[in-house]
Amino acid sequence: MPALLRIIGFVWVFGIVVLALTATSQLLFAHAADPLTRWANQLVAAVLWPVAMFSKAGRNSLRARFRI
Repeated sequence: MPALLRIIGFVWVFGIVVLALTATSQLLFAHAADPLTRWANQLVAAVLWPVAMFSKAGRNSLRARFRI
């Protein structure tokens, strides 16, 4: 059981890092209106991504937040 929790924790942290890097690259290179608010929203989505994956509305919200 502890090994399974470690794997789940690793996947969660890996997802946070990947999504946070994506949000930061969009902040630096995309031309969005109000980029800091968008960046903050994307960082919140990066932390909560596994919870959002449990519902269709959550998955759609993640897709919408990371589109340019």
